[in-house]
Amino acid sequence: MLGFNQDKGIVGLDIGSHAVKAVELTSKRKRDRDAFEVVRIGYELLPHDAIVEGTIIDSTAVVETIKMIFDENKFKNRNIAISISGNSVIIKKISLPAMDREELAESIVWEAKHNIPYPYEETNVDYAILRPPRGSEVRNLDILLVAAKKDKIANYSNVVNQARKNLVAIDVDVFALQNSLEVNYPEEFQSKILAVINIGANITNVAVVERGTSQLVRDLSLGGFFFIENIRKELNLSFDEAEKLLKGIPAKNVAPEKVDELVSFNIKDLLDEIDKTFSFYEAGEKQEKRIENIYLSGGLAQLKNITQSFEQKFGIKTETFNPFRNVSFDEKKLDSAYPQEMAPLFGVAVGLATRKMEK
Repeated sequence: MLGFNQDKGIVGLDIGSHAVKAVELTSKRKRDRDAFEVVRIGYELLPHDAIVEGTIIDSTAVVETIKMIFDENKFKNRNIAISISGNSVIIKKISLPAMDREELAESIVWEAKHNIPYPYEETNVDYAILRPPRGSEVRNLDILLVAAKKDKIANYSNVVNQARKNLVAIDVDVFALQNSLEVNYPEEFQSKILAVINIGANITNVAVVERGTSQLVRDLSLGGFFFIENIRKELNLSFDEAEKLLKGIPAKNVAPEKVDELVSFNIKDLLDEIDKTFSFYEAGEKQEKRIENIYLSGGLAQLKNITQSFEQKFGIKTETFNPFRNVSFDEKKLDSAYPQEMAPLFGVAVGLATRKMEK
């Protein structure tokens, strides 16, 4: 979103509510595309409530966690790209008549002032012109308008600066995921209508990509903490106990069948919200359109039976997103747990790391 066209590698740093993930890639040009390889990778849990509903509350804890990842995993590159999401980030698709760049810049400001629920002066605004669908005769410009509150940007950029790293780009979670999707599933990305769903601790990011072009993005205020809190209340447990149950770790005096029932109930709530987003997309075009594949990313993508739940609900092929599918990973040098067990957690970080920085 706020960054550069780039050549030199950077570290993709995903500062989530539950954990911080970092990835550094190298790239070589092979045939008509870049081939990426993981150079460094790291993962560190954050203290509970260090980040609440997307806002950094305990900046010291986040700064120390960033430093720990870099020190323990021997990252030498200090150039970082991060991403943000949530209520402070507004993404809207708008349509404008074809016009020259100067007129377009003025129109974007006007549209931003009328489409953003915050004072224009309190936001940073960016936009991207979307490629028209193949065979389309429409001459209007479809534009993805992105606005982020300046205090949200400052909240996250400050911890990077305090960790003595060089912040070179700020993106949006769903766009980083789309970068990762394009790298790892290039044929599907260019030829199909795909949904990528990143189920995080506080927020679920939903993106619909139509043959390589972003068409709809939504952030839902549902995630792992929502599941944990409901389990905690229902079973009268501590947060840590409820979290262990969600991860499949059994607890005394709690029947596994009861846990499965509660998890299924929460998955249904999530599916109902995602269904509204899919329906909005499919109803928003004159011609009938249908999502063909769903990719699940984030911590809850590892829940037992969640892919089957999506397939039953939507009748769409669903799989766990693998951000290392087309990214080389040397398991002799790096911990093999990352590509084998923790891959769904790294969709955003890998997408950020595929960016490059100007020399």
